[in-house]
Amino acid sequence: MAQTGPAPYDPPMQPGGGDALARVGEDAPSDAKHVIMDEFERATGPLVARMLDNFRSTIPTYTALPDETLRQVREVIHANLLRIADCLRDGRGPTAEDMAPFLESAARRAREGVELTGLLEAYRHGAREAWQEIRRITEEHGAHAHGLEFATLLMAYIDTVSGAVADAYLAEFESLTSDREAARRDFLDGLLHGSLTDGELSARATALGLDPAVAYAVCLIAVLGDDTDGETLRTKQRALRSMVGALPNGQRSLIVNRGAELVAIVPCPAGGEDELRVRLEQFMERAGVTLDRPLAIGIARVHEDLTELTSGYREAGVALAAARSSVPRIAVYGQVLMEELILREPAISRRLITGALDPLRPHPYLIETLEVYLRLGPSLPEVAETLHVHANTVAYRLGRIRELTGRDPRTPLGVAHLALALRAHELLGEIPDVP
Repeated sequence: MAQTGPAPYDPPMQPGGGDALARVGEDAPSDAKHVIMDEFERATGPLVARMLDNFRSTIPTYTALPDETLRQVREVIHANLLRIADCLRDGRGPTAEDMAPFLESAARRAREGVELTGLLEAYRHGAREAWQEIRRITEEHGAHAHGLEFATLLMAYIDTVSGAVADAYLAEFESLTSDREAARRDFLDGLLHGSLTDGELSARATALGLDPAVAYAVCLIAVLGDDTDGETLRTKQRALRSMVGALPNGQRSLIVNRGAELVAIVPCPAGGEDELRVRLEQFMERAGVTLDRPLAIGIARVHEDLTELTSGYREAGVALAAARSSVPRIAVYGQVLMEELILREPAISRRLITGALDPLRPHPYLIETLEVYLRLGPSLPEVAETLHVHANTVAYRLGRIRELTGRDPRTPLGVAHLALALRAHELLGEIPDVP
C-alpha cells in the first residue's frame, strides 16, 4: 500500500547486529541490556511507522490531523522510543529533561483540539508496540530475565510519562479555557452595557462561534433555592452549564455564567419561539430533578441579527424576573408585557404598591383574600371554599379592601389596579414607603 502523509522517519543505523548479544558473556548482564537496547534503537524506524499507522486507524482524533502535525507526532514518537531505550538501558525512570519534549507536545495537542483521551490512548498504544518489540528481541536471544526487568521498568516509565503528559495537557487546556471564558465574559459585558459597536459585536460573536446567518435567542437560567451555599451553587451551575451544552445545537451556542445566572445564546429551532420554549421546559424539568433544585428560565424574542443581541439580553432579564414568580417558572418575553411595564418603571411601580397594598399590610387575611379572588375570578362561593370561609365573609372582605385602598376589586378597573400592584410586589419584593 502506498504511504500517505509525511515520509517515515528513518533514524541513522548504528553499528552492531542481531548476533551481538551472543558475543556478550553470561557474566556481563549490564552489557546484555545495552546490546538489547541498541538493537531496539535500530528497530525504531519501522516501529515509529507502525505506531503512527495504528494511531491513525484506531484513534479518531488522529485520523484528521494535518500532515505537519503528523510529522511532529512522528518526531515525538521517535524521541519517546529513544528515551525508553535510555531508561531501560540504565535501569532508571525518566528525568525532567527526558519528559520536557513530551510535555510541550501535550500542550500543543491541547491547543490543536486533540482530546486528552485520544492522547493518552496513543501513549498506551505506543507502550504496547514498544513492549512487543522489546519482547521479540529478548526472546530471540533467550534473555527472559531481562525481559521481565524491562517490562517492570517500561510500565513504570509509561505511568510516569502519562501522568505528566495529562497534567501538562490539562494545564494548557485550563489556560485556553480561561482565555475563552474571559473572551465570553468580555463579550457579554459588552452586550450588557451596550458598549460594542455593531461591527465589534458581530466580529466578536463570530469569533466565539456564533453564525451570522442563524437566528438566535438569549436565555437566562437561574438555579433557585436560598438553602444552597456558595460552593454548592457553583457546582450546580457548572453541572447546569454542561447540561445546556449537551442540548441540540449546544455546540453552536454561547454559554456563560454571570453571577447567579447562566446566559445561553442559542440557535432558534425551526419551530421558532414556541418550539424553543417547549424544549427548554422539558429541559428545565429534567435538569431540576438532576440538580435537586428548581430552575427558572427567561427567553428573549428570536433575533435574526447578531447586533440585536443586546436587546435580547434585556428581554431575557425581564422574562426571567417574571418566571421566578410564575408557574411554570419559564417565560417568553412577548408574553410578559405587564412585567415589562413594571420593571421598566420601577419608581411608578413602587408608588403603585404603596398606594394599593400598604393599607392592607396590617390585615394579611385581606391580602390573601384578594390574591385568591383575583386568581379564581368573580365566583364568591369558589373563593370562600378555597379560604374555608362563608361567601358572605368574602363579600365583606372585598368591601373592606375597597374602603382601605379606594379600589373596588369587583370592578374591571379596580381589578386591573390591584392585580398590577400585587404583580409589582412579587417582582420587586418588599419596599419602603414612597412619599
